[in-house]
Amino acid sequence: MERLCPVHATPLESRGKLWHCEACTADYRVRGECADCGSELEKIAACGASNWWCNRCNELKSKTKVKTDLVRA
Repeated sequence: MERLCPVHATPLESRGKLWHCEACTADYRVRGECADCGSELEKIAACGASNWWCNRCNELKSKTKVKTDLVRA
């Protein structure tokens, strides 16, 4: 999946859990937001699968319902 820098709209380079922009020399992370309550979600990865967990709703969230964006790390 290609991600673009929110400032320069240039392709970002994957560096583990972070994304790096050469143009602005900044690192970004993917932030998930709960569609039900609006709080930040926690990404859980195990056994090759990844899910999103909402601490406020106390439940797993479908990745199709999660709003994601890039925030500066």
